[in-house]
Amino acid sequence: MIRFLIDQFRNAPGPLKKPRILAADLAEEILDLAEHFLKRGDSGNTVSNPFGSASASSASPSPTAQTAASSTAAASSVVSSAAEKPAVSEPKASATLDPRLRGAIGVPTNIRKQEFKVLAILWDAWQKKVGALSAKAISKRGEDELNVLIRHENVRKVIRMRLENYVKVHAQGVGNGTVYNYELSEAGAEYFETTYLK
Repeated sequence: MIRFLIDQFRNAPGPLKKPRILAADLAEEILDLAEHFLKRGDSGNTVSNPFGSASASSASPSPTAQTAASSTAAASSVVSSAAEKPAVSEPKASATLDPRLRGAIGVPTNIRKQEFKVLAILWDAWQKKVGALSAKAISKRGEDELNVLIRHENVRKVIRMRLENYVKVHAQGVGNGTVYNYELSEAGAEYFETTYLK
């Protein structure tokens, strides 16, 4: 079954014919190697290190088999190094982040609320006197500065539906359209501090 799939991959029409043939040949070599060591294990020998030194009775693997073994080892090292990377990174500007805000972001019930995310990003920008930001800039600032993820479409929706009393909206005509920039108002800062920064 695996050989059939490899042949289908090798002979499929389309671009990148040569790389597909090379990849199929490499996969076939790996399959041959696996079969060889599995058969050797069935005959009573224990297989402790399939890519280690072979026994005296068996011939040394061919150069293509050695290439396949080294590429398999390289691929496994890439996978293991990718698995070692942390899933969630710390905020890049954590040194300049207000400790009260950092504590509020650490509360699981807060971080699930889109209202909290928008207010936290805007409050941080308000504290640092950044000025009005577009929805995309708010989303990017949340990701870069606070490690808070929210899509820019959701930023607009939350401000329009829940936070219009707490956020100043600055409309700016650009070409035929209008760009909206958002800034936390005094009332919004007070609401955020009393609600989330207790």
